[in-house]
Amino acid sequence: MNAYAVISHFREDIPEQKEVMKILKEHLKYFAKCTEEGKVLIAGPHALEDGSFGGGGVMVLKTNSKEEAEELMANDPFVTGNIVDYAIYEFKVVNLRPELEEWFKS
Repeated sequence: MNAYAVISHFREDIPEQKEVMKILKEHLKYFAKCTEEGKVLIAGPHALEDGSFGGGGVMVLKTNSKEEAEELMANDPFVTGNIVDYAIYEFKVVNLRPELEEWFKS
């Protein structure tokens, strides 16, 4: 298994707030499923300069390949709905709390 950090940012040309909120429900549902499947360790919105949250997110994924991580992200309703752009960074896990070892090994 490989580890990936994903950083997403809202696009400048996002739909109206009402449409974003509708897509948000699907986005959260999608990543809840990915978490249940063991592909997401942690995920959530990142802080903006004013201290509020939103405008993008951060997550740590565990997949068999970068292609699988890219496919997972490509199917995110925020991506298919043209809400966010994202970048995926593969990284080597060097320091890990003992309770997370099993998750990364599986």
